[in-house]
This record gives sequence, structure tokens and C-alpha cells, in this order.
Amino acid sequence: MPSARIWPVPMNAGPQSEPDRDAERGVRRLALVLRPDRDLRHPLETISAWSAAVGVELFGADQEPRLPHGIARRPEASLADGCDAVLALGGDGTMLEALRVAAPHRVPALGVNLGTLGYLTEIDAAHFEAALSALARGEYTIETRAGLALAPGNGIEAQIAYNDFVLTRVPGRGQAALALHIDGELLVRYASDGVITATPQGSTAYAFAAGGPLVSPRAQGMIVMPDAPHGLFNRAVVLAEGERLGIEVLPRSAPVSLERDGRLLGHAEAGAALEILAHPDAARVVRVHPGGFAKRARRKLGITDPAGLADFDLAGHER
Repeated sequence: MPSARIWPVPMNAGPQSEPDRDAERGVRRLALVLRPDRDLRHPLETISAWSAAVGVELFGADQEPRLPHGIARRPEASLADGCDAVLALGGDGTMLEALRVAAPHRVPALGVNLGTLGYLTEIDAAHFEAALSALARGEYTIETRAGLALAPGNGIEAQIAYNDFVLTRVPGRGQAALALHIDGELLVRYASDGVITATPQGSTAYAFAAGGPLVSPRAQGMIVMPDAPHGLFNRAVVLAEGERLGIEVLPRSAPVSLERDGRLLGHAEAGAALEILAHPDAARVVRVHPGGFAKRARRKLGITDPAGLADFDLAGHER
């Protein structure tokens, strides 16, 4: 594959390894990541009162003007240092930011949904105080999440995505023409709007909207999904941990943009080549609710049954 020609928007590199922590003693030091465009006075007052009552230290970014008195301020790069968890107040975008803050310190993140769908968040605003109490008592579990690693070089730093990397055509500039290689072997060439590479967790985001499979977030690996392809091959491909995906921007392609978790990384033109691998155990999340993948998917995605079928059990007996 030819060398890449990419003009990046500078971003931070991915997570580093640090010692594991457990949930046995409960949370005593908690970092906060806040949705930038939301009035959060009520949840911040709630969490401040709770922390004072149970003796939990709170930390926020030093440039965050909405932090009430009593919350210690830190540079964002060291926000989660020495903390037991990171709490995201917002939606899925805020949760992804919390994972980026937490991952270098090997601590888990917990999302409180103050947005709309909030698939990645664990709790809704109505259960906020109960979840805080569970954190203090250590009544939670920690699950790992896979990420995606974009190989460094050619003017762009190594990157970690927790939902997806998306290579997509620039509006008004024509179609993307791409070739996909697996471990150096050509799989397919196609013209399309782009290609989505998603983590199992990210299978519920852009890839799902494009017709991709629903994958358990506890799985490891990578989902590769064409976006509106022009041709017969329109299927998702699932790669195992350790398999390398190469994406080549073909000579006839219009310029494309590269996004990580919905944020622009840079642009690429014909001749560019990228390599993406699954990144096992890239992040950790806090679970306080019972129930697994199926229960969460039905609740968050609004999955319903055809009329009449819900009245029968798995053996076909009427309920």
C-alpha cells in the first residue's frame, strides 16, 4: 500500500497502562467531566452535597467555570490521577470524553445521561442519587471495553477510538473510492460515502445507523462497515483481535475526512493509506444496574416485538 498523505488536526494520543484498581472499598476520589453546553447547576449541587456527606473528594478541570465551591481544580491531563472513577454528566459525547480522561490512569468511567439517547451512559438523571450512593458503598462492577488503534506515521499521531474511526467523503467533492486490506491482503474495492470502523461498543452508533450488526460491548474485535456503497458488496466485516485493517484511498477518490468518535482528525487524498487494529481492554466502565446486553439494548434502542408475539413465551405457550 502506498504511503499516506494526511493533514491532521492535532489530538492527544491514546491510553497508557497503570495498575488496576478494584471497587471493594467504594469510591473516595471522583473526577468530573461535564457536558459543555448544558446548565448543570442542579446535578452539581446534588453531587457536592453528597460528597460532603460521605467524604468523597471531587475534582474538576481547572478551566471549567461551572464548578461550585469545594470541588478541587486540576489540569485536564491529570484530572483522573489518583481517582477511583470518572463521572460524566451529559450524553454519549461526554461519556466518550470521560473515557479519554480515565483511560490513561486505568480507572473506570460512569455516565449520567442528561442528553437524549445516552446509549453509553449507565444511569438516567432520575437515578442519579441512588447511583452515587452505590458508588460510595462499592456496590458496582467494572467492565472492560475494546478500542481501536490508528497506527502512527505520515504526519498523524497514534490515536485511540472508543466508538469508531470514520473515513467519509467531503460534501460536494465527489465519492470516496477505497480499498480494504486485511493483514495485507486485498478484500474489496468500492466507491461509497466512506467506511466505518467501529468497536463493539460503537456498533450502536454510526455503524448501526448504516445497517451494521449489534455487537455486545464486552466483545473484542472490530466491525468494518461500508457507508452507502455503490456496488454488490454492502456487508459488514468483523475482524478478530490482532487482525490489521488497511484502508487505501484510491487514485480516483475525492478527498475524504477522517473522524475519531465524531471529531475531525484530518483529511486525506488519493494515495493515502491507514492502518487500524483492535485495541483490547482500552477502557473501563462502571456498571451499577443489573441486567446484561439484551436488556440494555431493548431499553436504549427502543426494540419492540411484533404485535401478538409478546404474549407467548419461548416455548410458544400463551402467557
